[in-house]
Amino acid sequence: MTFRKTILLAGGFAVAMFGAASPSFANSEIEKSAKNADLWPAPGRDNQLTRHSTLADITTANVGKLQMAWSQSTGALRGHEGQPVVVEHGGKTMMYFSSGCPNMAQCNIVQALDLTDPDNPVQIWNYVKKTDRDESAVPRACCDTVHRGVNFADGKLVYHTLDGFVIALDATTGKEVWVVKHAYPEKGETITGPTLVAENLVIAGFGGDEFAARGRLTAYDLKTGKVVWNCHATGSDKDVCLTPETNKANPHFGTAGTDIGITSYPGPIGEHKQGEWQIGGGAYWAWGSYDPDLKMVFWSTGNPGHWSPSYRCAAKTHEECNNGKYDNKWSMTTFARKVDTGEAVWAYQMTPFDQWDYDGVNENILVNDLEVDGKKYKALVHFDRNGFAYVHDRTNGSLLRAHKFVNVNWAEKVDLKTGRPIKVKEHSPFAIGVNTQACPSAMGGKDQQPCSVDPKEPAKFYCPTNNWCMEDEPQERTHTQQGTVYVFANVYMYPEKPGVSGKIKKFDVVTGTTDWEIPDPYPNWSGTMVTDGGLMFYGSKSGHFRAVDRKSGKVLWERKLASGIIGNPITYKVKGKQYVSIFQGLGGWIGIPVTAGLDMDDKFGAIGATAMAKATGLDKIPQGGVLSTFRVYE
Repeated sequence: MTFRKTILLAGGFAVAMFGAASPSFANSEIEKSAKNADLWPAPGRDNQLTRHSTLADITTANVGKLQMAWSQSTGALRGHEGQPVVVEHGGKTMMYFSSGCPNMAQCNIVQALDLTDPDNPVQIWNYVKKTDRDESAVPRACCDTVHRGVNFADGKLVYHTLDGFVIALDATTGKEVWVVKHAYPEKGETITGPTLVAENLVIAGFGGDEFAARGRLTAYDLKTGKVVWNCHATGSDKDVCLTPETNKANPHFGTAGTDIGITSYPGPIGEHKQGEWQIGGGAYWAWGSYDPDLKMVFWSTGNPGHWSPSYRCAAKTHEECNNGKYDNKWSMTTFARKVDTGEAVWAYQMTPFDQWDYDGVNENILVNDLEVDGKKYKALVHFDRNGFAYVHDRTNGSLLRAHKFVNVNWAEKVDLKTGRPIKVKEHSPFAIGVNTQACPSAMGGKDQQPCSVDPKEPAKFYCPTNNWCMEDEPQERTHTQQGTVYVFANVYMYPEKPGVSGKIKKFDVVTGTTDWEIPDPYPNWSGTMVTDGGLMFYGSKSGHFRAVDRKSGKVLWERKLASGIIGNPITYKVKGKQYVSIFQGLGGWIGIPVTAGLDMDDKFGAIGATAMAKATGLDKIPQGGVLSTFRVYE
């Protein structure tokens, strides 16, 4: 098959419909591969983001014999927040992965490994984009120059670069098939990913809320790179791709007709007379998931720009700004969109009028037959930064549960009838220069490090959590320029209990109870993975990679690796042997004070991260990007 190399520009315009997509093929390929237990064909293993494997060769009985099989340098020191994919291609088992981006010379290096000899993989090609690079992306990446993984479909390796390119490579040769300029650092936009392949589309967002970027989700044709649809998170109903049918089952979540993506913000500001909705908010910068039966994509948005909330409300008091008029739609929102057009089927805002930077971008995990109040649902489960675990009927958005999964004092509860949190004024930052305590911290009860679930037990989720609080003091705004740091708050973060900054939890999303938890003096910034061998795997910022008994929560095995772990474990099988792989490479928001060499005595540095990094001793953890792979040796 011959492919046409294209270079396309996708930014700066409103909703664009460029015709219907061609017949689907990629998603069925991913779904078929996900049924093959030997593979790990997508970032979350499947497009439902379960991070579950049916492999059971490594068990609670023999995991103690797990030993290093091989390791591979990623070519970059830091920011390894993703995971490889393992697929069948060209008659071989192949592994593909990308590095982080400490600088443009080492930015997002892709490697293709032939696993024919599974204990001795051979790199057959590597790729680094060398032209049209934008050095300004590195200092504009909030928070840290991380990479969350690549995708494989239709013989292509699809990945993204920090400075805004989405690229399809020939998976056999590493040659460019098409290149799209998707995000623009000068507008505050950088891509940490990952993208999502759904049907025959590559769907991509970007980050940049702290640089006044305006959130946008774009779908590209997998074969050509042409734009198919483009939907913003703020702006007019047309820009956001709302229709008269949006939220039909739950109109109290917000509907089309009044452009509330504009009117829920104050009016024009600054010398350019922009509205608040135009200069920050709602970036789709993390995980997307897909239901091929409903033909719906699920993706959540970030905070509404700067952290000095009174500027995002035309009223004067906390009460007036929380009456629903100034919710700053559609930041902090989970969207369910039609895959072929981007039209919003439903949209639910977790934290209306955000006052804490509780970014809503955490993954949306899809499970079936989840029983709630005697009825089984096709459910969407979302562990939010704000400390609540949400359960929705994903067919129409109805809110079924919203339980606290960490210490939360900013809200009493979420009203299931209205969907709105009952905020606590004492813990709600508002006035400029007034310091306010709140739990969880701005890094959230869980940040973007993903949970896992065994679909056979759809209520039980294995989640890394942060156990931190903060003091937040909003500051005076000094500018309204896109592409420039746009926070305007002093934030100090600290462990809620000395000596414990992270926990892994097995949490029941229906009852709101914790089955077991594992405390850790270091942050747990790694995702989790569950297997049918009765195990859950995860990593710690200390560099410890662990295997846990799913039933008891007992740590059965651990190894100290080269650097702090912020990556997500995967498992696969080649020639009768099950392997487990994990990235090391310190980084992420909590690690950036170390990786960027910041002053560890500045407690407000990196928006509060330096205080936590110092309190947990992360300055004693070395950097180094490595992929380590293990198997059982009898």
